[in-house]
Amino acid sequence: MKRARLHKRCKMYGLSVLFMLTLLLGSGVSVNAASSITNQTVKTSITASGTRALKIQWNRISGASGYTIYRRESLRKPFKIYRKVTSGSTTSYLDRSLPVAKTYQYAVRAYRRENGKYVFSKYTAVLGATRPDGTSSTIKAASSSQINIAWKAVSRADGYRIYRKANNGNWSLAADVGSSKTFYTDKKVSAGTKYVYTVRPYKKAGNVKYLGTLKQSNTVTTPKSSSSNSKFSSSQKEVMKKILYAVETGGQVYGNQDYSDFTEAFTNSKTEYAITIGAGQWYATEAQRLLKLIHTTSPKTYKKYDSKNEVWNDVVNADWSKYRLEKKDKKDKNKIQIIINLISSPAGIKCQDYLMYKQIEEYEAEVRNLGVKDAKAVGECINIRHQGGYGAVTRILGKTRGEYTLDNIYKAMSTDTGGQVGTYKTRQQKVYTWLKTYMK
Repeated sequence: MKRARLHKRCKMYGLSVLFMLTLLLGSGVSVNAASSITNQTVKTSITASGTRALKIQWNRISGASGYTIYRRESLRKPFKIYRKVTSGSTTSYLDRSLPVAKTYQYAVRAYRRENGKYVFSKYTAVLGATRPDGTSSTIKAASSSQINIAWKAVSRADGYRIYRKANNGNWSLAADVGSSKTFYTDKKVSAGTKYVYTVRPYKKAGNVKYLGTLKQSNTVTTPKSSSSNSKFSSSQKEVMKKILYAVETGGQVYGNQDYSDFTEAFTNSKTEYAITIGAGQWYATEAQRLLKLIHTTSPKTYKKYDSKNEVWNDVVNADWSKYRLEKKDKKDKNKIQIIINLISSPAGIKCQDYLMYKQIEEYEAEVRNLGVKDAKAVGECINIRHQGGYGAVTRILGKTRGEYTLDNIYKAMSTDTGGQVGTYKTRQQKVYTWLKTYMK
């Protein structure tokens, strides 16, 4: 009896196991439910990028029937199904015929049927971008310690990486500049050295910068000696002072100036946030510098005109990058008169001339370091520097064809549209004539 019962139980147990296996295999579900692809994650990466294609790759998911590729062009937009890969063993896809310098985000999910329904894995998303077109660049040795690099702008580039190579050595990063730049001055070069550059546009996706094609510039050798020291004689500095005073406050009459000039904020330009004073148009912190100099060199003058320290307290404590006084304001009107009295006093006139000579020396050193040697051409560049800043000088020199002469620089200025310099044609014509006439 016992043996018959045991045999019966074993037979029933075997049939039960066989029934369970049949159900599992027939439904397409793995014996180990924990191995379902819903518990696994597809990790996607960008493994190659060209100007027109991106290659994406992902890890293989065990048991997957295939993969669904999602893509979107903006993080503000939802993912859309882009492609379906019907092989579980395929782990890469080449996305072709894309626009140049375009950012995309991808995600990949594994899929298969379980219990008669499609189920999907987890996923991670990845950003990538097609590379921008390359750009050509030209370089010019401005001095023994400076090279100017210019290049053509590239559509949809997020910026440019500038590399240099010295004496046929290895490439090294010189600078990384924004997309609005097409000119760069490299001041970290050595005298008597051969250089070549490449400017590589890039498109940024996440933390990766996808660089455009490497295109080498022309090759130049820096001079063995620098010409950065000031070369103007005292009479040439005097000519330059009279020119700058004339165009600033002298009514464009050579030798004229108004030492007592006071100009309110925004009078000359929407970007001038502070007051401008004196014959040389000392603006904002330059005006503060002038008033400090008068206070240091002639305390008696300050005591005479600013006995209650109304202006001096502002000189010490106010933010002069935005310091404003308005003539219609009664409180400001008294401060304005104090400033006018200070700058038009003998001490104020002397300080203005001192600062003008010092500024001319500083600007001259900058200009000569850019490779400008002729005195008349240097004077023209000082005029540009005083009016539009250092960036205006490099911009116009970058447009200058041939040697840095007065005539060639003046021609380049006539085509300038980068700011005030090209707009003030009467001023530039006057300066050109005076330099021709008086700068010997």
